[in-house]
Amino acid sequence: MKRVGILGGGQLGTMLASAVHDLGGLVTVFDPDPAAPACLRFRDVINAPWTDAEALERLFRESDVVTYEFEHIETQALRRVLERRGAAPIADLAPSASVLETAQDRAREKDFLRSSGLPHVDYAVVHGRDGLLATARSFGFPLIVKTARGGYDGKGQYLVASEDELEAVAARLPPGVPYVLEEVLDLALEASCIVGRSPDGVERAFPVFENVHAGHILDVTLFPARVPEELATTLQRLALDAARALDVTGLLTTEFFVTKRPAARSRGIAAGGLTVYVNELAPRPHNSGHVTRTACHTSQFQLLARILLGLPLGPAPSLVGPGAFCMGNLLGDVWLAQCRRDLDLSTLASHPDVVEVVLYGKREAQARRKMGHFVTRGDDAERAAAAARAFRASLLTPR
Repeated sequence: MKRVGILGGGQLGTMLASAVHDLGGLVTVFDPDPAAPACLRFRDVINAPWTDAEALERLFRESDVVTYEFEHIETQALRRVLERRGAAPIADLAPSASVLETAQDRAREKDFLRSSGLPHVDYAVVHGRDGLLATARSFGFPLIVKTARGGYDGKGQYLVASEDELEAVAARLPPGVPYVLEEVLDLALEASCIVGRSPDGVERAFPVFENVHAGHILDVTLFPARVPEELATTLQRLALDAARALDVTGLLTTEFFVTKRPAARSRGIAAGGLTVYVNELAPRPHNSGHVTRTACHTSQFQLLARILLGLPLGPAPSLVGPGAFCMGNLLGDVWLAQCRRDLDLSTLASHPDVVEVVLYGKREAQARRKMGHFVTRGDDAERAAAAARAFRASLLTPR
């Protein structure tokens, strides 16, 4: 049996580990936190800092392949371990360290999109507060300021509409680090597409996901996306183009901005009467892809497990049947609203359209923290979304 090492023991690592186990594989989870969900559920665990090269080398020596559940991992220690491959048998990292380094740095990611000919938002890379202030004024307002490293779920990004707002943002940002400035788009919707590639180049693409955010955090995903067929085909093609350009082994999620009209300076691609731009890349399972656990014959986790274990990928991922699905995130705010440590799910009896509820097993509920998700099914996207709103509203009622 092959052993898969997973860097990260959160919800993504947990669901991937279960998929690997379902196919007869073994799993070792690496996470600094002994209370991470996967560390509480699986036997073989290494708890050590991300910078602990000795512990990382142990993971790579004991595994046949290693992957990761999120991209904000310091790569210096990883690089030192991988460079020892000639001196000792070391597992491959999939996707590779170079893919990881591209996805975790917004400046490097934007440069990759430009050099690969992929559609992208007009941007500028600046260093430090002085560079930010000087370049932002010439870039023009409004604009988006993002830290090059460490941002997710809206962290490290700011909408700046005026000189005064620029000064206020610059005063809060750490000095001496790189930033990315982006043109502001008039969005019609946001979408994502998850693709998988095996080591020998076999490719699979999921149908397109339509994503709705609230407070910069994914709120709901409608599946399949309510977009013209021409646009859906274009998004799948662009996602595969990005995976090929990066030479990904594993999964790659490509997030897209879609506008009704082309932006003034950004380089987009027209399809289905709309214009599309690549926003970000995530070389791992994705929050929007949770819906595939119930909506598709093969989930994102099952597809990645097959790739890592060297198994046939099977047919192209497809929906289990007619209708539409809606995935909704359950944030810690729901637990706080109920004033409970354990979520009360008794309202499920009144919501027959809820086809899955998954609680991640995180010990402490915090506002805006992802604690679980649920999936509803309806005759169409609007009904699935309405069912999702109604179910979550029932959970937010104090008990």
